[in-house]
Amino acid sequence: MRILIGSLHFYFISFLFSRANGFLTLRTPTAYAFPFYNYSYLNLSSVSEAQAPKLARALNFSHNIIEKITKRDLEGFDALEVLDLSYNQIKDIEPGAFESLLSLVSVNLSFNDKKLLVSSLPPHLKLLPTSKASGSLQLYKYFDKSLEAALEPSASAEELPHSGGPSVLQNVNPRLRRSTGNLLRRAEKNVTVTPTATLRPNFCGAPINGILDLSNSKLSEEELTFKLDPDLCQAQLDGILELNISHSDLEMDLLSLFVLFLPMKNVQSIDASYNKLTINILDVEAICNFPFSKLLFLNISNNPINNLDTLCLPPTIKVIDLSFTNISQIPQNFAKKMLNLENMYVQGNHFIYTVRPEDTNAAPKLPPGTVRINAISFVRNQAGTPIESLPKTVKHLKMSNCSIVELPEWFAGTMKELLFLDLSSNRISVLPDLPTSLQHLDISNSDIKIIPSSFKSFSNLTIFNIQNNKITDMHPEYFPLALTKCDISKNKLSVLSLTDALEKLEFLNVSGNLITRLEPTSHLSALANLDSSHNLISELPDHFGKSLPMLKYFNLSGNKISFLQHGSLPASLIELDISDNAITTIVEDTFGQLTSLSVLTVQGKHFFCNCDLYWFVNAYIHNPRLQINGKGDLRCSFPPDRRGWLVESSNLTLLRCSLGIQMAVTACVAILVVLVLTGLCWRFDGLWYVRMGWYWCMAKRKQYEKRPENKPFDAFISYSEYDANWTKENLLEKLETDGFKICYHERDFKPGHPVLGNIFYCIENSHKVIFVLSPSFVNSCWCQYELYFAEHRVLNENQDSLIMIVLEDLPPNSLPQKFSKLRKLLKRKTYLKWSPEEHKQKMFWHQLAAVLKTTNEPLVRAENGSAQDIYEMK
Repeated sequence: MRILIGSLHFYFISFLFSRANGFLTLRTPTAYAFPFYNYSYLNLSSVSEAQAPKLARALNFSHNIIEKITKRDLEGFDALEVLDLSYNQIKDIEPGAFESLLSLVSVNLSFNDKKLLVSSLPPHLKLLPTSKASGSLQLYKYFDKSLEAALEPSASAEELPHSGGPSVLQNVNPRLRRSTGNLLRRAEKNVTVTPTATLRPNFCGAPINGILDLSNSKLSEEELTFKLDPDLCQAQLDGILELNISHSDLEMDLLSLFVLFLPMKNVQSIDASYNKLTINILDVEAICNFPFSKLLFLNISNNPINNLDTLCLPPTIKVIDLSFTNISQIPQNFAKKMLNLENMYVQGNHFIYTVRPEDTNAAPKLPPGTVRINAISFVRNQAGTPIESLPKTVKHLKMSNCSIVELPEWFAGTMKELLFLDLSSNRISVLPDLPTSLQHLDISNSDIKIIPSSFKSFSNLTIFNIQNNKITDMHPEYFPLALTKCDISKNKLSVLSLTDALEKLEFLNVSGNLITRLEPTSHLSALANLDSSHNLISELPDHFGKSLPMLKYFNLSGNKISFLQHGSLPASLIELDISDNAITTIVEDTFGQLTSLSVLTVQGKHFFCNCDLYWFVNAYIHNPRLQINGKGDLRCSFPPDRRGWLVESSNLTLLRCSLGIQMAVTACVAILVVLVLTGLCWRFDGLWYVRMGWYWCMAKRKQYEKRPENKPFDAFISYSEYDANWTKENLLEKLETDGFKICYHERDFKPGHPVLGNIFYCIENSHKVIFVLSPSFVNSCWCQYELYFAEHRVLNENQDSLIMIVLEDLPPNSLPQKFSKLRKLLKRKTYLKWSPEEHKQKMFWHQLAAVLKTTNEPLVRAENGSAQDIYEMK
């Protein structure tokens, strides 16, 4: 602690005199707004050799090889206030060398030759006794006090010779004290153009809940120095636990920045990312010792650090972010400086592989014209790797996008506590040797082609990311048994075999490969998330769902699947993505069993908008517990008249697609038609016509194929049973008495033959057919058949053989519809009417006998004859 402050005391003095003048920290000899010039580390042998400007107010000649100070060296520096001559080899100071420096406030002669004696001091300077404290430490405390108190002369100070150790010359002259106070007041006055430059207590950075957020404030180094001024803000600085100065375009070197942080005793986290911080040029490794005991986190990412060779940071840091800092290597002393580091982030840098330069003297001389190419050599020795050291305590290491080709040989044996390693986006072509303690490995976006069998030795590895490489074959038996999450997407796999070697695997991503079929060969009870999108899979086996009983998230998008059969999807699914496939239908048999499914992503334009899709369109798509993504973009490809239609508007109705409803509707329509037909038949005697046709067909089939040439009967009498007495006692007896041979059904029907057959036989074998018409005839079913058959005979033979006898009056309008033929016959045919009067009966019998004796006339001529002749016997 005392060594560090002793080496940096000159910086603090310069800060106090330059806060209002844009002072920048130590660099190569450069003039600033405040006239301060740095000539340290230049191997100067004398002060005059530097040729410093005479208007300088602060000069730093520390860390040179100056042996003597003369009057001539310091002549003309009338404005000089601070002089640092520490860390030289000064043995002698010419008497009166400091007498001309009337503005001088402090001289640091610490760490020079032990025999150095300071004598003949000017009246305004006195030597600080070394018994109180070291010169450098007291000088720091001197300027840490208020200005007036610091300039008070020490009552116990007295001139003592100093031999070895630090020595400081201090101002004790009251006149010089007033001039120095005026200097600070003038500096304060010169910066009153902005409120942030005033030395007021409310200018201090006040933390809120232990956090001081100065990010995005575009602070200059000067303004930051004011906000962290320990003279005015020590109470606020003690309360800072987290400091954020990121995104402020702050231009400083790291050493100067951490000097400002020294008064913050309790700070735990510092974020200085996205600024313009650089590494300090001075190598202060020998005295790099900070008083911080609680600082754990440091973020200096996105700064132009460039290298870590002279890095000086508190060793208590456990988390450091060096991402995007343009570093090209990790030096050998880095591990010694960061002994407690656990998390390290260095992604986004460019590590350069080189070899140790060859001895030019031993190199053979090549003839003129020879071209020699020195390519980058990727070697494994320590000299050729940009990663020369890492702290053994590191547990979390992120080195993505660093142009790493391979890891050094010592890596696996040294980093025994490493748990997380990110090597993504590098140029690694072979899986490197890694510590067995590793639990998380990310080596994606590289050039690895093979996963070796030795990979199984990483027994603690649970998360493995190797996406976007060139893996062509995956052997599950090479994978660690403890593996729970694996991402092997965007490779060149063509076959994926899921075996029991992956029994603990919970997440698997194989998307973006060339896989044509998923074939689980065993029961994987732990796998819950499977991403197989953007492959060449055309189908899933029907036992796939049973092999993965705990699968909850399944991505099948971007494949060539056209149909998902029953049993191909696990019932445990919660989220399913089948978009961008060739799926034509979604059926209840497959998706109805997915009772736990809450999110379904489906897109495509290959759907068959037929009844197979009815359940999806009318039931599944309206399930309130299911979120279907992309349902508004589903398009029909079949049938052709619906191509391009939205699936939701395909009009798949229940009547059109339900076979049961169709059968029920058909049955109802059939029953209705039957009822209508029955009603019509009942109304228009349809049953009678049906029976008539049936009987006609039956009779026609059983009768003779040829009509008889010689008919045995002169006439066949058709009558109703109610008119049987009159027919038998009058008509039959009279005609047979007159010698006519009559066919009478009670007598001439052949026993054992069908009734219709006998009727048809009698009509066919009789020259004439006599119909005895009365109201009872109209109501007789058999009479209707006989009239129908007789009429049919007339049509077939084209001969008018019908004789109508009206026994009782039949008004034409009273005849039923089925007697339309009889109605027509009565209108166009001559008929005989029976009269109870005896004198009319003689005429009746005479006319009837005459008709029976006549031959049958052709039907056409009969129809052209008189139609309304009525013969009545009076």
